Amino acid sequence: MLAVVASVWVLNTPLPDVLVSGDGQTAAVRGADERLAVLYNTRDTFAIKEWLAANEDVRTVKDASLHDGVQCDAAGCIGRLADGSLVSFALSVETFAEDCARAAVVVSPRTAPGECAATLIDRKTSRANGAIALRWTGERFALSAARPPGYERPWGRNLPGSTPPATALRRAAPNVTPRPDDLEPGD
Repeated sequence: MLAVVASVWVLNTPLPDVLVSGDGQTAAVRGADERLAVLYNTRDTFAIKEWLAANEDVRTVKDASLHDGVQCDAAGCIGRLADGSLVSFALSVETFAEDCARAAVVVSPRTAPGECAATLIDRKTSRANGAIALRWTGERFALSAARPPGYERPWGRNLPGSTPPATALRRAAPNVTPRPDDLEPGD
C-alpha cells in the first residue's frame, strides 16, 4: 500500500520549469515536449547530468538535442517554456532592459543593473540561494532554493549576517606543542 501511495505521489509531483546551477553559470528550461533544453553552460556538466538523471532522461551532456529550441548569440540565449513564454539567459548588461520587458524569466551570472519585470535570477540571487528550481504555479513562479534563507549547512559558507556554523562555536584546540625542556636529541 505504501508503495502505491509513494508512486502516486511521485507521479503527481510537478517538475520544475527552469533550473539554474548554484553559481548561476548554467541554466535549463523545460519545453513543450517536457524535456529539458540547456540555455547556457560554462562546462558545468555535473549540474546537467544531475538534472537529466532526476528527470529520468537518458541523454548525455554531449547530446545535441539538449539545445533544441534554444537560440543564442553573443549577448545571451533564449528558450521557451511549454506555454511559449520566453526564458532568457543574459550574458551582457545591455540585454537586461529588453529581456526584462519580453521574457517571463531572466537568468544571468551578472548582477542586474536595475529593476526587472520578469522573474529575475541574477548573481545576487544565486549567491544568496545556491541552485534554484522555478515552477510555474499558474499565477507566478515558485522558487525552490538549495540554500533557502536561514538554512545552514556545516559545509556551506556563511553569508554576512547569518549564524556561524557549529564548528565556529567550538573552543580553540589546546596547544599541545612540547616544551623545549621535554625534547630529547633527535626530536
